[in-house]
Amino acid sequence: MSVHTVVAGGGSGEHVSPGMAVVRELQALGAAAHWLGAQGDTEVEVVAQRGIPLTLLAMGPVTQARPIAALEHIAHMPRAVPTALRFLLELQPAAVLGVGGPASPVGIVAAGLLGIPCVLQEQNAVPGWTIRLLSGWADLICCGFTDSVRSFPSLPAEWTGNPVRKDFFAVAPTTVAEPPRILVLGGSQGSLFLNRTVPRALAILRGQGTAAQVRHQAGVRWAEMVSTSYRDLGVEAEVNAFLSEPWQALAETDLVVARSGALTVSELAAAGRAAVLIPFPGSAGNHHEHNARAMERAGGAVVLTEAESTPERLTALLGELLGEPQRLGRMGDAARATSLPDAARRIAGRLLDVGGAA
Repeated sequence: MSVHTVVAGGGSGEHVSPGMAVVRELQALGAAAHWLGAQGDTEVEVVAQRGIPLTLLAMGPVTQARPIAALEHIAHMPRAVPTALRFLLELQPAAVLGVGGPASPVGIVAAGLLGIPCVLQEQNAVPGWTIRLLSGWADLICCGFTDSVRSFPSLPAEWTGNPVRKDFFAVAPTTVAEPPRILVLGGSQGSLFLNRTVPRALAILRGQGTAAQVRHQAGVRWAEMVSTSYRDLGVEAEVNAFLSEPWQALAETDLVVARSGALTVSELAAAGRAAVLIPFPGSAGNHHEHNARAMERAGGAVVLTEAESTPERLTALLGELLGEPQRLGRMGDAARATSLPDAARRIAGRLLDVGGAA
């Protein structure tokens, strides 16, 4: 009889993608994986499309990183927890993994009430309020950054790394091209701030005599605007709405300008690419900046806040880094040293360990 496990969460790609990677490893290890998500959460639609059994709770997704949104989230729990209890009682899973998002605390609380072992996966360098509140229910906390392990001094926490595709680890070390290659990553939805600021900075850099090959992932909403901006500024650039194979784009770049969500930073680390990280200031608990600072302390990135990221300041920094190819190589090596391969398999194995099913 197959061992049953549950992954609870959703709300964003940063929660769903790692969870899906763990599901694949659970299946490879012979365990059956079920997903507990929230109604109205478009991100979890991919779960059903992949043939994974999906149970949805009657609670809307939290779409804003504000205290009022968190209160709205909590308000759904009295109705959602009984549904999760019934689901878990019927399934009798060996363990439950919380990956973040609206359904994650509901699944963990329900599992805790039933005495089912629980594991939390914290993707960010500094845990958010949800993980901190739930940590007392957890038998294990799997941390994507070494920094987050230190946030749980009296709890069972270990560095497992964040699950990213193996393709990122296959990217060869940096060999700086001539002219050097810059990749701009705005995240799955694109970043309006990067889309406005980076083209202007690269135009100034070009005017100063520093050439660069530019590829810019702008997001579906902004791709046409960004293409027009580069064209009007006289800068040649390849503009993409999204990147279907981001590991290939990283293999063909020397320096990245990016936001600093947990998965973005983890993918840059796995690929061993130097980066200028500009955190999104509206991220919950300012986790973007914490992630970026962790990579900066490791030597793999330079961080500029939005307030610091004027076109002129960004131009100066890019010119400095592009003028030191050996430094880019050292930064890439330092970034890769912060990454652990096979994180998804490690988390899946630890989930089964905790559930007594290994």
